Amino acid sequence: MKEGPWLPYSVLFLGVVAVSWSAILIREAEAPSLIIGAYRMVFAAAPVGALALVQQRRAPEPLAGSFLLLVLSAACLAAHFAFWIESLRHTSVVTSVVLVAAQPLYVALVSPFLLRERVDGTVWLAIGVGTAGAALMAGEDLGDGLGTIGGDVYALLGGVTAAGYFIIGRRVRATVSWVRYVGVVYPITALMLVALALIAQESFTGYSTKTWLMIGLTALVPQLIGHTAINWSLGFLSAVVVAVMILLEPVITTGLAIPILDERPTSFELAGGLLVLVGVYMALRPRPEERLAVEVAAAD
Repeated sequence: MKEGPWLPYSVLFLGVVAVSWSAILIREAEAPSLIIGAYRMVFAAAPVGALALVQQRRAPEPLAGSFLLLVLSAACLAAHFAFWIESLRHTSVVTSVVLVAAQPLYVALVSPFLLRERVDGTVWLAIGVGTAGAALMAGEDLGDGLGTIGGDVYALLGGVTAAGYFIIGRRVRATVSWVRYVGVVYPITALMLVALALIAQESFTGYSTKTWLMIGLTALVPQLIGHTAINWSLGFLSAVVVAVMILLEPVITTGLAIPILDERPTSFELAGGLLVLVGVYMALRPRPEERLAVEVAAAD
């Protein structure tokens, strides 16, 4: 069945909504950052790894040529979780998610060189508007002491590594199916995070039922649904478009934090959220050449 031109955008939006639950669930889990990340990926890796293995046996797909890139993608994802989850311990949910969502800048800067994907002026303007909105959302929380600054640095590093993850994913997905991609990257990421937790001598047991539930939900919703949907869309949409759509994450997360964490947005955060929405619309507004490209990719 051929995907319509809007299906990749719809799947990507579903993925972003699912990923937006991540910060909320992590905040509710009382466990070290590496433990949350490790269990999240172990729980998510089991079903997709099994599915990829079954499909590989039924219809073998050459992966040797892409294996190093798959490992590098997993390393970027592991680093993203290690940095970003730790940032949530030191700064607000809004600030953390906003700084991580700055990844469109990094992706746009390197995409022309690594992916040969041109970034036109409209998208650059959209990135500028969206980033300005994200900065406005985070502005009131920046600089509130060294602890908060440390959390901000972790969040920025989480954004850089997430950008690497999406760039590599875009390149690999051109030749590797999404089931094989996530079926290899998720298990390797899980192994890396488990190794880091062991090196840090973190305990893998002794957590509350609520914490286990939150970790299980992070594996199901943000990872299995969210990241997998985003990785699928990378087969049809440019890395820049995917990264720009993820600017919606802080807006959605802020909305979720109101009833769940009782963290209410300020007027600056609301204004910033509006700018983010405008920027995302500007970047994703369909142009004739983009609709044609998506239709051609979906038909392959």
